[in-house]
Amino acid sequence: MTAPHFFVERLGGAGRVLLSVEDSAHALRSLRLRVGEEVTLSDGNGAVARGRLVGEEGGRAAVEVLTITPVERPRPLVSVVLAPPKGDRLGWAVQKLGELGVDELVLLPTERSVRTWGADCADRVLERQRAVAREAAVQARTPFVMDVRAAGSLLDVICQPRIPAVVLHEDAERPLAESLPGAADSVRIVVGPEGGFAPDELALAESASAPVARLGASILRSETAAVVGAALVLARYGRLG
Repeated sequence: MTAPHFFVERLGGAGRVLLSVEDSAHALRSLRLRVGEEVTLSDGNGAVARGRLVGEEGGRAAVEVLTITPVERPRPLVSVVLAPPKGDRLGWAVQKLGELGVDELVLLPTERSVRTWGADCADRVLERQRAVAREAAVQARTPFVMDVRAAGSLLDVICQPRIPAVVLHEDAERPLAESLPGAADSVRIVVGPEGGFAPDELALAESASAPVARLGASILRSETAAVVGAALVLARYGRLG
């Protein structure tokens, strides 16, 4: 059985670290871990450790760090841009993308977006979704947590030379597999809202030389398209399957 996995702020070397209050409750109350049981730890920046529960300090689980191993991020980095869906479907998308091992999720307002926020609400939404991404990384026992951020416009996410972007649209002629670069350090797919990208947004993608591709014959919800598209990209470059 795989040891439970937790994130800590820093892994500086051998010694003792304390889990967060939330992770401690999960470890001690939900998982009912006992002194001597092994866990794995990560700082989210490439350091992974094997540790052993040694007790409880101030209500927080104390873990003795036994070994630390550096881990490099797999390449290419995979970024997903998504027009946020309504309700709890955004949280579902964040959870599944995080479990798959996507490196970055960018939330994008579009002409046909069904979900928009003011500046104060956007900060709360991002904070919540980052927590969901962290929970997904714990569940999947991955050494990195998917970054969740917001973008201002479609142009912001398709005009970055270092990150070739493919825009997904149901009416595209070419499939995603034929639109991805043969080799790249980073790859991005862009998923629109339920109503799809508006004609001027597709024209913008074309003018920016961002290929427009389809996933298949089925019409998928935006969050489903994001997960399916991400899985295909990860598999294409050997990061899945």
